[in-house]
Amino acid sequence: MKTLDEFINTQAVLKKVGERKFRDPSWDFITADTKILTHGIHSYPAMMIPQVARRAIKLWGKNAKVILDPFCGSGTVLVEAKIKNINSYGFDINPLAILLSKVKTTPLDPIVLREYFRDLKKSIRRRLDQFEKGQIDVEIPGYFNIDYWFKPHISKQLVIVKEEIWKIKDEDVRDFFKVAFSETVRYVSNTRNSEHKLYRIPEEKLKDWNPDVYETFVKYSERNISKMAEFYSIAKDKSAFAKPMYHNVLEKADIEGVDLILTSPPYGDSKTTVAYGQFSRLSLQWLDFDYKLIRAIDRISLGGKPVKSLKHDIPSENLNEVIHLIAEKDEKRAREVLSYFVDFYKASKNLDKILNEGGYVVFVVANRTVKGIRIPTDEIYVEIFESFGYEHEITYVRAIPNKRMPHRVSPSNRKGETVETMAEENIVVLHKSS
Repeated sequence: MKTLDEFINTQAVLKKVGERKFRDPSWDFITADTKILTHGIHSYPAMMIPQVARRAIKLWGKNAKVILDPFCGSGTVLVEAKIKNINSYGFDINPLAILLSKVKTTPLDPIVLREYFRDLKKSIRRRLDQFEKGQIDVEIPGYFNIDYWFKPHISKQLVIVKEEIWKIKDEDVRDFFKVAFSETVRYVSNTRNSEHKLYRIPEEKLKDWNPDVYETFVKYSERNISKMAEFYSIAKDKSAFAKPMYHNVLEKADIEGVDLILTSPPYGDSKTTVAYGQFSRLSLQWLDFDYKLIRAIDRISLGGKPVKSLKHDIPSENLNEVIHLIAEKDEKRAREVLSYFVDFYKASKNLDKILNEGGYVVFVVANRTVKGIRIPTDEIYVEIFESFGYEHEITYVRAIPNKRMPHRVSPSNRKGETVETMAEENIVVLHKSS
């Protein structure tokens, strides 16, 4: 069997870009369909594409009995583990992520879904017709700022759709249609759908915005049934469990015996990168989650609370250097950046405790720029885990598909202030030696 160095030397396609770091276009999957199976039933920010998860499991989890994604998002890793018949856990602090992961990994017979959907469409259409004829009235929910984000007649139509879904007695089926409802909520709202953060459609365009709630829900439901049919045909006989859990990785987890940790952590604090809480806020309100919990998502995520000083005990020379360079320009931004790594270091200690000896950690992570300074997040991760005794086997660099993240983001949340997003990400492979 070839050693890793011998393997690397035989791969002419690899281009060395750093210490044990290689540019490998075979990881790009530029022409791949990233919406296969249930991966395509709901949008979500910065999703790991299934092709990366599938290949990572094949390479570093082929003998794994349990896989963990501690930042599971919408459940890409859990879906891929399920179809490989490997048990999996997923952690997240976003209730929408937990719902999506649960639905995506629960095989449902498409014949049964279509029967439910036929009856659901009839009941929704009947009540909408009654509403349009003035035969029934509908009360708008008291969600925070609802009239700012939804036109009144849209809100009333959403109430009707929601009430009919909530009547479904089978929990798995009800949750399945909740996912289509969630995406409907986001689409028919007054938000710019191309954004992950909440931005209202400009007034001059808003007056002409009049989406059809029923047709939108039907479209998403039909698509999702089709995607579930693909997944069901593969996963219906798989015995492995997939368990998405509402859990903050900063706290000790009540699981053990993990053989592979495969994840794409947040790129930095959600305030200046991907705001998962903002993306999910409108859906979660309509799904009846507590508003205080919803508003807390971005605050309790990694880096949600900036540290008060630049002193830290993280074993990373790369981190020390970039924090120093950023602090020379803006100490507040340096503390915000450092807060993310302080939390990540704490989370990493918790992950180390539940990974078996001989197990692997695979991070899929991009390196962002702050104040014009590129942060080598992948190398900082390596230094942290090497301090625990892990071996850095290799890092592959791949191009991020164009549609996975917006081309520019607003780190300040001020209109007109944008920076380029990450065009590449790193697949960092670390081995916990026996």
